[in-house]
Amino acid sequence: MLMENLYYFSELQMLDCNMYVLKDENEKLCLIDLGNGLSMKPLINTLEQYDLNPKNISKILITHEHLDHIMGIYPLMEMLKDNPPEIFAHPYTADLLEEGDENKIVPQMFGVDAKTFGINVVPIKNITRINENDELKIGSFDLSVIYTPGHSKGSISFYELNNKILFPGDVVFPQGSFGRYDFPGCSLNDLKKSISRLADLDTIMLCSGHMPPVEKDAKNQIARSKKNINWM
Repeated sequence: MLMENLYYFSELQMLDCNMYVLKDENEKLCLIDLGNGLSMKPLINTLEQYDLNPKNISKILITHEHLDHIMGIYPLMEMLKDNPPEIFAHPYTADLLEEGDENKIVPQMFGVDAKTFGINVVPIKNITRINENDELKIGSFDLSVIYTPGHSKGSISFYELNNKILFPGDVVFPQGSFGRYDFPGCSLNDLKKSISRLADLDTIMLCSGHMPPVEKDAKNQIARSKKNINWM
């Protein structure tokens, strides 16, 4: 637990990501990013250890469309098929998931396929598309959506206004690191602009897609990332 009603689940090895859970006053859960599918079962087990009911997952927020952040959607939606959660994503990510083309979900460049993760890729319907300046309220958490392309076409970051928490996916990482920009759909110039925008935020806690969270003074670490990428 990072703070009251905010939980952090560390990524596993092999193309996985950190996952974060927000809890509201009614015990409903919001999951930020979904991992590679293999990590979904450990997540469910850990939720239960914290007395959090996985069937109370009512919202899913996706930071971007790369497989290590979205593959868990398939086992999770199967588990929750009787009462599916609402899914929020950038329109590009939403289109990709709704189309359900495995070759786009798991590009050959990664040297794996859906079977590697025990996943059956199917179209995911009824995704809510979110864009710049949209706002989402999850209990006491107020999230503002920031469009932050560069690492991917569909990258969005979530900035929590009350506690000054940033969920940037793979745009920026702790210790002056930042996301890759050599995948299809990436752009170094866009990534520089996105990180510059995030560096302007008054961020205390940084909850990135990889590496452990920064729990205080995260603004200085994002400033280091901005400085480092501007050398590129």
